[in-house]
Amino acid sequence: MKKLFILLTLMAFSASSFAALSSGRYVIVSKLNGNALDVDSFSSDDGANVMQWFAIGGTNQQFDVQALGDGSYSIRAVHSGKSLDLYEWNAEDGAELRQWSYSGGDNQRWYIDSQGGNYHSITSKFSGRALDVWEMSMYAGADVRLFSYWGGAGQLWAFQRVGSSSECYAGASLSNRFVDCGGKTIGLSCNGDDESQGAVISLNNASIRNVRLAANGGADGIHCNGGNCTLTDVVWEDVCEDAATNKSEGGTMTIVGGSAYNSDGGYGGTPDKIFQHNSKNSTTVISGDFTTYGKHGKLWRSCGNCTNNGGPRNVLIYDVNIDSAIGAIVGVNRNYGDRATIRDLRIRNYSSGSPHVCDEYNGVQKGSSSSKYGEYWNSASCDVSPSDVSSL
Repeated sequence: MKKLFILLTLMAFSASSFAALSSGRYVIVSKLNGNALDVDSFSSDDGANVMQWFAIGGTNQQFDVQALGDGSYSIRAVHSGKSLDLYEWNAEDGAELRQWSYSGGDNQRWYIDSQGGNYHSITSKFSGRALDVWEMSMYAGADVRLFSYWGGAGQLWAFQRVGSSSECYAGASLSNRFVDCGGKTIGLSCNGDDESQGAVISLNNASIRNVRLAANGGADGIHCNGGNCTLTDVVWEDVCEDAATNKSEGGTMTIVGGSAYNSDGGYGGTPDKIFQHNSKNSTTVISGDFTTYGKHGKLWRSCGNCTNNGGPRNVLIYDVNIDSAIGAIVGVNRNYGDRATIRDLRIRNYSSGSPHVCDEYNGVQKGSSSSKYGEYWNSASCDVSPSDVSSL
């Protein structure tokens, strides 16, 4: 009986160690910032740098991941066929990650281990060091290097299997996928400001790009329910209740490019916030030349009166255009430790105080009303200076 127990234990360990991830084609996304592993400038050369960029899903961000039978994997860029390579066999912290013609050496073999919550570490078989977003950068263009594993968000990665446009339709629920919708227009219905409306698309550790949400079918927009979600080149023809909601506890929802229009008195009723943030210990990123049109209440709001309300909730906004009337840019809950970081924000006809850029609130529980303190600059909750904002 004891021998049987030991055998079963070893089998379970083997299954968890060697079948953590199925071979396939993936976009590999950082838990820290929602950006993807990227071979710089689509280079097909040996020695090309591997860094991070917005999760657009081009072939320089798609990787064929193949189990090698010894517990390790090869990871090869689709556009070039070349392998992630521990450059110059450097076993030290800070070693560079490049692509190189595949040779099968230990510097091109990687252990991919589940760390829970749909996240994985990626560790070099040669050095034992992990892929690491260098200096914990939140911005597109950050370098990726190798560093001793310590389990921070900059060393955790979501593997989103490349899907097809047939998976993109109104009412779809996507998990662990990256789907290019091919420019489709989809929608459900729009019952004005009704908060009970369903999501047009629900994402769980998944990303979509190149889709339009119909003016009469925006419902409650797109929900990020778990893990990391990226919404790239999404166009909201007329925001209904909200354009998108971050519900991913501990995750990141990233909006890259695209636009949101809201008509005054149109399908969505009274103009309200564009992006709603409900989950705690999580981040929303808005960037990539995202643009607003029409009339809106806010660009982003940390939930003021959710059930079991709390925080912190973080938002990073950079390279964004507000080409619309808007009441304020963001609203943070000071008492829950929220933080808004804003850089390179362009607002139509902006003048100081019109509109408010970062309003601080007192968050409350459901059934009560959140009170506003007002607009703040360079505070613990509002990391933004007047020089970060310009007129469009």
